[in-house]
Amino acid sequence: MLAHEIAQILPEFFSSQRYGMLTVTGVSCAKSFDSARVRVSVLRNGHQFDEDARKVVARIQQILNKKLVMKKIPKLIFDLDKTASLIDKLENLG
Repeated sequence: MLAHEIAQILPEFFSSQRYGMLTVTGVSCAKSFDSARVRVSVLRNGHQFDEDARKVVARIQQILNKKLVMKKIPKLIFDLDKTASLIDKLENLG
């Protein structure tokens, strides 16, 4: 549920022109629900994603707080999932 909602919100803050396709590849919540690591894959400008995510995380958090009915909404921590880019590099080697 959390991953789905975050995936719905992200296009409001991250331009497809800048990042290409943006995909939430996973969400891992701490047992206490204090925090959640959100793994995101982007096609381009991955180096810029981390900085941009830090700038908008509070606004994304506010939207989630309004949309979700949960006892506790975890603090979001965005991580760039580099799996797709690594696979692409490996395929281009051979």
